[in-house]
Amino acid sequence: MTILDTLILDGRQAKYLQVATAIEDAITAGQLSAGEKLPPQRILSYKLGVTVGTITRAYSELERRGCVIAKIGSGTFVKTAQPHPALLTSPCETHFDLRSANAPMLNQIELMQTGLNELSQQTPILAQCLTYQSEIAFESQRTRLATWLSHSNIHCDESQVLFTYGGQHAIQLTLQTLCLAGDTVLCEGLTFAGFSACCQLLQLKAIGLEMDHEGITINSLKAAIKQSHPRALYLTPQVQNPTCVQLSLERRHAIVALCRENNIMIIEDDVQYLAPECKLASFYQLAPEITVYISSFSKTFSGGLRIGYLIAQSSLREKMRLTLKANCWTVPTLQIELICRWLEHDKVTQLADAIALEMKQRHQILEEVLSEFSMITQHSGYNAWLILPPHWRAVDFERFALHNKVLIRAAESFAIGRFPAPQAIRISLCASKNHHELRLALEALKTCLHSQISHHDIAI
Repeated sequence: MTILDTLILDGRQAKYLQVATAIEDAITAGQLSAGEKLPPQRILSYKLGVTVGTITRAYSELERRGCVIAKIGSGTFVKTAQPHPALLTSPCETHFDLRSANAPMLNQIELMQTGLNELSQQTPILAQCLTYQSEIAFESQRTRLATWLSHSNIHCDESQVLFTYGGQHAIQLTLQTLCLAGDTVLCEGLTFAGFSACCQLLQLKAIGLEMDHEGITINSLKAAIKQSHPRALYLTPQVQNPTCVQLSLERRHAIVALCRENNIMIIEDDVQYLAPECKLASFYQLAPEITVYISSFSKTFSGGLRIGYLIAQSSLREKMRLTLKANCWTVPTLQIELICRWLEHDKVTQLADAIALEMKQRHQILEEVLSEFSMITQHSGYNAWLILPPHWRAVDFERFALHNKVLIRAAESFAIGRFPAPQAIRISLCASKNHHELRLALEALKTCLHSQISHHDIAI
C-alpha cells in the first residue's frame, strides 16, 4: 500500500485528517481499488506510529466522505468509485431528504410549549427532578408508562420498566447485560445500523440471517443456532428496518419455539412507527420470559427528546439497572416527566393518530409518483423499500442521487458483515416538511431512477 511508504505526518493538520486525506488520494489515484480492504486499524496504527484511536477516526472520516464502508466482522472496504462528472445531470440547488426517518412534525412544538409551561408551575416536581435520582427514575413515571403500554397489549409491571436515552441506548444496555465480548448475536441480514455499531463497540460477533418476504427464515435460524450457539436474537418484527416486511404470526411462534429450546434471548426492537391496527402480537406478548422489548418516543414524538425504554423480566431488569448506573447513572427525569404527562392525558396517542393519517397521505403521494417501480411498504410506516431497475447498482445509485441532491440510503449500509446486499434503496417519507416538498423530492428521485447511466458507464 503506497500510503504506508510515503505518508509523513506533521503538525499542520490533525493526524487523523492527514491519514484520511492520504487514503482518499490513493483511492482517487487508483492505488486502491473498489472493494479493496483497508489494513486492520492496529496494524496501520503501528506502521504509522499513531494510536489506534487516530486510525479509527480516520476511517470514520473516510466513511463520512463516502470513500469507504465498514462491515461488522469483516473490516473496512473501498467503495465503488464516484460516477464521472460528465455522466451526471446538473445538480439542483437544495437537497431533497429521503434518508432521515424522523417523525413528521405536526403539533409537537405546541405540545412542548404547553407541557414545559405547565411543568414550570409545578415547583415540587421541578425540585425533585433537579436533584440526583435513582437510575430507575420515579415509580410514578414507570407506572404511567406501564399503564399506557397496556392499551397496546404490552402488559408489564412497573418493576419491569427501565427508561433509556432512546432506543439505541436500550439496545446497547441489553447487549451489554446479556453478552460478553466474543459472544454471537443473530439478526436480520439487513438491519438497523445502530445495532451494528453496538456490536462493534462491545466486540460481539453479529451474524446476519437470510431473509424473505417476511423477514428471517426459519431454516437460516436453525442453521445459525447449530453452527454458532448464539446468546441472543435481535429483530425488528413489526416493520423491518430497512426492508419494511413484517413477520407473520406463524413465523413468530416458530421463532419463539426455537429460542426457548436453545435458551436464546429475543431482543425485540419496536421503535419504528406503525399504526396499532397494523401490528401483530409482539414477541413480548408471546414469550415475555425470553424477550426484552425495546421502544422509544423518537418515532411517535421526536428523536430530539432522546427518551426510550425497555421492558424485561424483573430479575433481568435489575441487572440492566446496574449496567445503566455504571453507564450514565440515570436518564433525566425532567424529560421523562414531560412525556409521562402527555401519556396520562392521551397526547401521545392523539399525536400517533394524527401521524397515521399523515402517513396515509404521504404513501398516497409515493404511490402516485413511483407506482411503476417495485416497492415494499407498510402504509402507516415511515419508509419504503424500492428495488432498483436492473441497470443500477445500489451504491452507484446512492452517489448519483446525492450528486443530484437527493438523499437516500443504499441497501449496503444496512448489511451485516458479508451479507449480500440487494440492489435496493430505503426511502424515508417523513423528512419533507409538507406534501408539496415530498412530491418534489420523489419526482427528483424518479428522474434519477429513469436515468440510463449504469455501473458500466462509471469511471473507476
